[in-house]
Amino acid sequence: MNDLPYTIQDNRLFEALADIAYLAGQKGFFSGNSRNDIAEFIVWAKEFEAIHDETDWDEIDYIDTIEAFTLNKLRIGVE
Repeated sequence: MNDLPYTIQDNRLFEALADIAYLAGQKGFFSGNSRNDIAEFIVWAKEFEAIHDETDWDEIDYIDTIEAFTLNKLRIGVE
């Protein structure tokens, strides 16, 4: 059941996507079109992974980083 045929990069992308969707939901984000929201979250996850392709997550806090990225995308707390 846990032996899914995905690469490490796929799993990183899936984790980022899940975290972005979770944070958006936690903040009550809904544009009115869930399909568009999901498509946008996928784009954001790909962007996050591209930006952080070489990031050493032992040195940088992943949760803080993806939360800041997501809140910026949602424009929450951005002045």
